Amino acid sequence: MIAEVITLHDDHQVTEVDVSKIRTRFRLRTPKEEKISELALSIKLCGLINPITIDSEYFLLAGFHRWSAYKMLGYKTIPCIIQDTSKLKGELIEIEENISRTELDAIETAEHIERREEILNDLGVRMKNGGNQYSEGMITTPQLAKQLGMSDRTYRMKREVINLSPEVRDLLKGTEFAKVLTDMHKLSKQSDAIQLKVANLLITGKHRTFKRAFTIASLEDWDRRRGDRGVDFDVKGRWGIPQSIMEFKKSNIHLQKLVELINKSDEVEINKRKLHFGTSEIPNYMMLADHAEFLVQYYTKENDLILENMMGRGTNVLAALYHKRRVVGIDCNPANVNKVREVCEKYFTEQSGDFDLHLADGITLEKWSDQSEVFDACISDTPYVFQAEDYGCSDWDIGKLDNDAFFEKIDTMMGNLSRLIRRSNYDIKSFHPIILKVGSGRRGAGGIVDMDYEFQRIAKQYNLVLWDKMHNRLDNVWGNLNAVRNYKHSYVQKSHETNLCWVRFDEL
Repeated sequence: MIAEVITLHDDHQVTEVDVSKIRTRFRLRTPKEEKISELALSIKLCGLINPITIDSEYFLLAGFHRWSAYKMLGYKTIPCIIQDTSKLKGELIEIEENISRTELDAIETAEHIERREEILNDLGVRMKNGGNQYSEGMITTPQLAKQLGMSDRTYRMKREVINLSPEVRDLLKGTEFAKVLTDMHKLSKQSDAIQLKVANLLITGKHRTFKRAFTIASLEDWDRRRGDRGVDFDVKGRWGIPQSIMEFKKSNIHLQKLVELINKSDEVEINKRKLHFGTSEIPNYMMLADHAEFLVQYYTKENDLILENMMGRGTNVLAALYHKRRVVGIDCNPANVNKVREVCEKYFTEQSGDFDLHLADGITLEKWSDQSEVFDACISDTPYVFQAEDYGCSDWDIGKLDNDAFFEKIDTMMGNLSRLIRRSNYDIKSFHPIILKVGSGRRGAGGIVDMDYEFQRIAKQYNLVLWDKMHNRLDNVWGNLNAVRNYKHSYVQKSHETNLCWVRFDEL
């Protein structure tokens, strides 16, 4: 029985209502009895400060513990604010009927679910984020899902489609694309910019499938995100799509001219061996600027500190400076160090503090013997096996060692690089690579010694993870001369090098 209106409370009429007439719509969680007892004592001494809220059908909307305290005290009536919820309930019934209809697409279903939860919030029966087990008469997400005949996971997935931007929802709603829940859910996880790109590609007919439109839009965003890492060029336009087999050319670029200032100078140029009975000479291998630029720009970002511990004639050092990285260069040949320093000081005057060149042992890295996680990246070109690059310039030169001694040195080097490289973090996509360019060697009946395999074997001992692997094609001057010999020995001419890229995720 409802008594007469007795007062106003915050612009709402407060009415005394028979305690026994009040009902709860949802199964309640176990109430906290001690809280009810404390509240009952407070009400007995001071009265009820805030009335409870019910709807026009006497269903409790808010105030379960207060209502329970009144029942414990044996009071017959309780002050209530009565809300007219008939319009909301009618809309709620309509929404629930619509959701059960199969013709709704994923976007329409998400919008219905969102509105249903808004209504339940207005009715005071939807548990809010952060609610606890004693929340008064509140319905949870699993209960909402169960009422609609869905699993909790499916319900949440359908609800999350609402994260599509309003503009994208308007574009795709009612289309065939919006009928595929998994596609719409995947799209809802993307940035608004990606969502809009995908939607426009689909509705304009540029791409007929969601998968293709999503791939194209994501690649465009990939280029943008690469720009955030300091890459100010079009990767695809410069090198094509980066892939596991690349080919670098002696491009007519400014950096190549700087590289040749060193490589073609009398002080450092070394002729490897003679051809045609000693009448022609082949100069020692020169790393192409195009290749060095790719390694620097693709795998590192501006202001990174790069180590080149076997810099030779400095191509990687020049590429690092050219693209605004800091670099430490080490070599065992004083002629190399002096010439690289001369070019750096002349052509990178504004970056004088960004390069640090040393005549030192690139294996022991003694200057940093008591340090760890110093460098953002290491990019280096080690000598080949079988004394293929013996310069005879220093006791630090590993190019003149036999294979056993050579790989012992590589073992030491890998241990030091593993200690000195900064740790990578997969979750935040922060990678600090060790990139070493290797090849293979052959000596008579001994067959191939594969530096790729040997370096990987050694790196594994130091918890280095092989993260990437790229082969670069070489224009090998020996191909035609060795064709008959290779055929007689049943092997092909080797025309590639391998770029191995490691990272380390674990702590020291």
